[in-house]
Amino acid sequence: MSSADKVVPLKSAPGMSRSALAPHMTTVPGLRAEAVQDVEAFYPGTLTREMRALLERSSGLSSAGFGIIDFTARWHPQEPIQVLRPCVTLALDDEGRRWIGETSRHQGLPGPIWCVLPEPAVALYVSDDLGGFLSQLDESTRQGRLARWFRDLDRQARSVWAYRQSLARESYEVCRQDPALRGWLAELPFDAQIYDLRTASAARGWPYGLAGPDGRCYRCGRLPIFAVADSPSASRWSRHMARIAATRDMVWPAVVTSLAA
Repeated sequence: MSSADKVVPLKSAPGMSRSALAPHMTTVPGLRAEAVQDVEAFYPGTLTREMRALLERSSGLSSAGFGIIDFTARWHPQEPIQVLRPCVTLALDDEGRRWIGETSRHQGLPGPIWCVLPEPAVALYVSDDLGGFLSQLDESTRQGRLARWFRDLDRQARSVWAYRQSLARESYEVCRQDPALRGWLAELPFDAQIYDLRTASAARGWPYGLAGPDGRCYRCGRLPIFAVADSPSASRWSRHMARIAATRDMVWPAVVTSLAA
């Protein structure tokens, strides 16, 4: 990034509306081609063609009331929740919320975009991709509703945490009906709580904080389906087989029976 460049309003970006952003939203200048290559060397996940184009136009965004949004993966520490990686940490706001974008896709802008709250310890699905997130931010800022947007996110997170047990039961019932997910479910710890976020809802998030210091978080591939267990334990399949062994007589092979006669 050239220090001689000036911060200018962002006019458009791949996946975004071409209408100008709110006047109090400005961008950090873009990167030269060689600088983009340097970014790619340590960029987490895949630096797609669309993301390259955005970096050449702008390497970040400054929004009044929100702070600095980084597109380069250089300004903020790596996301600690492993099941959300690879991802780029876009921003850390004043309330400690982490805004991240997954970077496992081979085309398009990073996504989905997550807002990871420290309290309650919930990760909320914000947008399908970076373009959608920036459009949401633009609209909220332009209409003077940024603080309201933050409050809505906080309410959603509190709702996810308050109803975490019922949400887990509902998700488990949905997932167990899907033949493609049964193998994944069987390998999870017996006490794991399941959260299926494939369908949009008023409170689309999962309580990663349930894992605690000794637990683990799980994910079904790259689908927005997560599981949280507060401690390592046997899988559902192992527990199922143990119950069968404890309640049924062992059926010995015929050759063993004949030798014992």
